[in-house]
Order: sequence, then structure tokens, then C-alpha cells
Amino acid sequence: MVNSMPIARKRHKRDPAVVGGLSPLRGRAKTIGPGPSPTRAGAHFRPIRGLLALCGAAGLLAGPPALAESETPGPNILVILIDALRADRLGAYGYRRDTSPRIDALASESIVFGDAYAQSPWTKPSIPSLFTSLYPVQHGVYEGEAHVGGGRLESDVLDDSFTTLAEVFASAGYETLGLVNNAHLEAEGGFAQGFDRYEHGSFTAAEINAAFLEFLDAREDDRPFFAYLHYLDAHWPFHPESPFRERFVGESPEASLFDRDSWKGLRERINDASLELTEVDRARLQDQHDGGVGQLDHRLGQLFDALQAQGLLDQTVLLLTSDHGEELLDHGAVGHGGTLYREVIEIPLMIRLPGGADAQQSARVARLLDVLPTLAALAGVEAPAEIEGRDLLAPDAAPPEIVAETRHKRTYRLSIREGDWKYVRSYRAKRPKGSAARDPKAEAGLSLEPGIRVKARGFLLGDGSLEATKLTLKDAGDDDLEISAAIESVSVEKNVFSLLGWTIDAEDLVGADGTPAVEALAEGTWVKVEGKIEEGGVVAADKFKLLAPGDRNDEVELIVERVEAAGDDGQIALEGSGFVIRVTEDTRLKGFGDGPVRVVEDGQEPVPDFFAPAHLLAPGAPPFDEQLFDLASDPSERVDRVESSPQEAARLGASLNAWLARMAKTAAGQVDRRALDSDTIEHLKELGYIE
Repeated sequence: MVNSMPIARKRHKRDPAVVGGLSPLRGRAKTIGPGPSPTRAGAHFRPIRGLLALCGAAGLLAGPPALAESETPGPNILVILIDALRADRLGAYGYRRDTSPRIDALASESIVFGDAYAQSPWTKPSIPSLFTSLYPVQHGVYEGEAHVGGGRLESDVLDDSFTTLAEVFASAGYETLGLVNNAHLEAEGGFAQGFDRYEHGSFTAAEINAAFLEFLDAREDDRPFFAYLHYLDAHWPFHPESPFRERFVGESPEASLFDRDSWKGLRERINDASLELTEVDRARLQDQHDGGVGQLDHRLGQLFDALQAQGLLDQTVLLLTSDHGEELLDHGAVGHGGTLYREVIEIPLMIRLPGGADAQQSARVARLLDVLPTLAALAGVEAPAEIEGRDLLAPDAAPPEIVAETRHKRTYRLSIREGDWKYVRSYRAKRPKGSAARDPKAEAGLSLEPGIRVKARGFLLGDGSLEATKLTLKDAGDDDLEISAAIESVSVEKNVFSLLGWTIDAEDLVGADGTPAVEALAEGTWVKVEGKIEEGGVVAADKFKLLAPGDRNDEVELIVERVEAAGDDGQIALEGSGFVIRVTEDTRLKGFGDGPVRVVEDGQEPVPDFFAPAHLLAPGAPPFDEQLFDLASDPSERVDRVESSPQEAARLGASLNAWLARMAKTAAGQVDRRALDSDTIEHLKELGYIE
């Protein structure tokens, strides 16, 4: 990685010992009780007494003296990160449901930051910002499952020249441990830097707790520890166990899509509006999400009890936060990563100091960028000089800029907030008209050429072709034709039916009772058929499936036989098996590379970074869309005020340009990537990131 100037460079190099596999908890016989009764702190806390005192209306905190000059070992540092946890789903932040009694009880002894922000709305860029105290544009990690030539999946790597949170404490003599459940945070991606022991995998909260407690049991010296525990139990898909699965479900016995065990494909179908949710579905989604939060809260309570029983809780600085939030149909979508709405960038952040204290609500703005310098100051250890964050407990901490960014393939989105105004800017790299036909490798990393196999989802046009809303590269070794659609007509006596213009020969298809499958079919029935095309264009079906309501999309998967530019508007026509798929600039491409930002192989010339800050500010800079929200009158960000408040839009736009100009001096250069292994890919499929 090449940077225009050094940022948070290491003064040492530490090779972590990455231990595979979690060991079960051994030799422990403790009764873990319910813990303290929950304290509903609500949206505000009353500072009565405590280890730290609030100073002034701004909530400035006078912290304890630094420990660097003392012979007393620094406190233990424990960072608990709950992946995808929204701040507004905790009682400590005013939520109406009792989702988080144990976290609320922790908050009643902590400094709670009611105005805290992630720097990106999803894990892959957000955690490097937590670890390095740098913006994503500075550390350069954006992509978690980028498609490159040949359909291979690769992931950005955090360069080892950056100094991480774990390395800061390792340099100060701390014993360091990372236990992580998230496939995007693999050790090979640079996230194990500074950890004596780093384990990542599909671990439950109970397994992470057990491994952490075993680590505490096995310690042989009095060195303080730095531990990072990353929980995924509240992340999509939401599958809490009983009794938490039923905890918030209403009395309605009506079945819901979200009662099924597998949620594969649900998120994408909801977000592309191909699946219509009922009121029961909407309610059950919220219920299952809140049940997942409640289950994880229970597990954290067990951990807090164990630490208290060992006398460690009052020797430890405990920071609890999240890497981002979650969309739960707030703006019609589910998931996270693509937008910068409040529900995905506002996060909880609370710090319990050794010994605890009465709840204190800080009016100071907090960011994930601020975690590293704050924890370093509390421990009396040196933080890197060139970082973006500041010590949240220092009395002279100035108000920070509140900027978030997300970047994926052809889209780069940024937001800045000042007071009650929030400004959002979106850049999109357009495909030059017709370029996919004339020079596809410059755009996609792989040719749209005869011989490739594609899967197209979209809608039928009047001429019988399908306009693709999504086009996915598939394994070209499979030469069957696959069709998903509603049946157009049925001829029972001939054992055939019509599907997207094809005649399907169903003679060899039988139902579960042994009768011909065609007898159970009718016009409008949604089916998926797979088979070979025979003479005359008839499809001899050898696989057949009735489609449930949530699986109904017009889809075709075939071998491309001809590629043609289809006009001056940039359309591309892919023809195969006598059928035409139309690809437009609005078609989402999966498996065809990353557009303007691509991996550069050794010996190749670097591809200019379309979204580099310097390029976005240069003469003739690319156009962008903008939005403006007045959070005082519109906290849900529903009404765009760009036209009604042009002066505010211009003011915040200038502030964002100033931030871009500053980032241009320290932006990351070309970022290395690593190929994803099969286990990581399967984990990402389980979480809905990959189909």
C-alpha cells in the first residue's frame, strides 16, 4: 500500500500467534445469578456521584491522571463490540421494549455517550476505523466480497503499516486477545495485528464468553490484558433461541416469512421490492430482531457476572459499542452498508471505569475514531500521533467533524452532520455508453462474450425479452437452461406447459404421489424448471420445483451465444437459446468485477481511482446527487431539503469539500486484496452477503 504521507505508522512489527479453534470452558463451577436489577436510564442520566465528574453543559469530563508515570500496572481493557446493534434498540437509549436489562444495568454505572457515530455503515470499513482511528478513505479498506475476473471473490486487506489498537497495548506490555465472530474480519485480512491470540469464526456468544474466561484462567502473570470480543448474535439473520425467540412475539398465530429457519435471499428480495411483506411479516421481523438483542444481552450478563465473581470487573475499563446499526424497514429496506441513514451510523457507546460510578450522560459527540485515543489515555499508554480521533474524556477535547462514508463498486456515498443539519452526497461511476460491448474488460474485469453462463433476474418486455435488474456470472460448465416464472398455459393431454415463451416438455416429471406433475399445474403457477433444449426449441425438463411466494422472480440462467450493443443508450443484448436478455446501465452486475476500482496485478499499470478525494475535487469532477435533512423537524430523514434550504446545502457541501481536501493529503493508495477461501464464502452466504 502506498500513502501520500505516513499515517499512524508502526514503530515495531509484531507477528500474532493465531490460534485455531475455540476450546471449551474447563474446570469452572460457578453459579451465575441474574445480576443487578436493570436500571432504565432512558435518554438522559442524572450525574449524582461517580469516578468522573461532568464539567459544564458540554459534558466535558476530567479523567484520572495518566498511569504512564506510575509503577502501578494500567487497568485491564475490555472492548465488547456487538455487531449491527442500533443504539435506539437499547433501554439505555430510550427503547420501549425490555431488550437489554443487563446492558442497561452496565449503563447505569457508566459514562454513556448519547450521540455516537460509526464512520461507515458496515463491518469491513468500520472495524479498521475502530482499530486505527482513521477514516476508511485513509486506511483504504472498503470491499468485503469483491468480484474479479473469472468470478473469483476477493477482500480488501488492512495494511500492516498501520498501528492498530491491539498493537498500541501490546507495545505497552499488555497481553492481547481477540475473539471474533465475523467472516469479514479474518486474520489473513490484517485484523490480527497486535494480538497474541486472535480467533475468528462462527462462534456463538456463549462460546466467546467461555473462551475469554478460559483465557483469564490460564494467565500466568500479572500483566494487564487488552481483550476485544466481537459478537454477531444480534446480526441478520435473526434466529434467537427460546425463550428469546418468543419473548416479543404478539399473540397472532399467523405464520410469517420470518418464522422460517432459512432467510437466504430474503434480504435481497425485500430490498429490490420483488417481495411484498404483510403486516405480520413486518411485526415479526422487529420481534425476532429484538429477541436476538435480548438473547445476546443475557449472554453478556453472564459474562459480567463471571467477571464480578472473579474480582476483575472493578480492575477493568469496559467499553461497549457497535460497528454500525441495522435498517429494519425504516426506509423500506433491511440490512446495512449502502445508505448513511441514522439507523445505520448511530451507535451505542458507553465506558465503565474501574469501580463503576453512577450513570453519566455525556453531551460530547463520540465516534469510533475516538476509541483508540480514549482507551490509550485511560491506560496511560502512548497513542499514535497521526490519528483522527481524540480522547473523549479530556477536558479540552474540541467538537469533532461527523463524517461517514461507504463505497461499493460503482457507488461512493458520504455524509456530514453539523448541528441539526445532515448533508449526504452520492457519486456513481457511470458506464460509458456501449462500453460493455466494445471494451468490457475496462469496465468489468471480464468480457461479456459468447460462452459465458449468466443468470438474469428482471421483468419481461413487450417483445418477449427480459430486462435484467441483476445479472450474475455463473459456472460455465453447467449447460442446462434454468427458468423461473409464472406458467403461461398448460396442455395436460400433451404433458407440456409454456414458460417465458419456451415450451416445457414435462413428460418425465412426476409429483410426490407419482402422478404427472403437469396435472397439478395451472396458468399462473410459479415454477422453476431445469433441463436441456431439444430440437424445435422444446425444453426437456429434468428438474422441477413449485415456488413459494417469497421465491417468485422472473429469472433465466443460460449460456450466452451472442452479444450485441443495443442502441445509443448503452444497452447490451445477450442472446442464448433463442432468448434475449437486455443489460442496461442500471443492471446490477455480480461476478463481473468492480468497475473503475480493480485489483492491479503485478506488472500492470494502476487503474486510476475514480473516487479518490483529489479526483472528486479536481476541475471537471464527476457529478453527484445530494440530499439535505433537518433532523430537528425530520429526525427520520424523510424530507429532502436541498431545494427548500439551498444555503444550508451549500454550507455543508463546502464543509464536506474541506474534509475531502484534507483527506486527499492522507488517502490510501492501491489496497491489497486476498482471495476468499471456501469456509469464509459459506459464512458470508449464511449472513446474506453472497447468494
